[in-house]
Amino acid sequence: MLTCDDFLDDIANLEKHFYNTGYSSGWDQGRREGEKEGRTLGYKQGALLAKEVRAHQTFAETLLSNLQTPTSRVTRALENLRDMCAEFTIENTEDLIERFNLVKAKHRQVCSLLNKQKNSETLSPSPDLSF
Repeated sequence: MLTCDDFLDDIANLEKHFYNTGYSSGWDQGRREGEKEGRTLGYKQGALLAKEVRAHQTFAETLLSNLQTPTSRVTRALENLRDMCAEFTIENTEDLIERFNLVKAKHRQVCSLLNKQKNSETLSPSPDLSF
C-alpha cells in the first residue's frame, strides 16, 4: 500500500530519473554518431594515403620504363620505391605511418639522385594526411 511519503518520494525522484534516462540516451546517441564520423574520417584519410602511395608507385614505374641513362644506383632506388609501394598494405596498422614516411623518404632520395624537384601537382601534398 502506498503511503503519502512514498508518493512524495516518487515525485522527488522524477527529476533524477529523467536526468539519468536523458544522460543514457545522449551517451548512446553520441557514441553512434562518433563511430559514424570516425568511420567516415578513416575512409577519407585511407583514400588519401592510398592515392599518394599509388602516385609514388606510378612515379617509380614511369621513370623505370623511361630512363634514358640508367645508373645502377638510380635504378636500384627506383626499384626499391616501386617495391615498397607495391608491398604497402593497411592490414598492419601499427607501423602504417612509419612505412608511409619511408616511402616518402625513398621518393625524396630518388628525386635527389635525379636532381629533380618534387612535382606537387603530380603527388598529393602530405600535410593533408594527418591522423
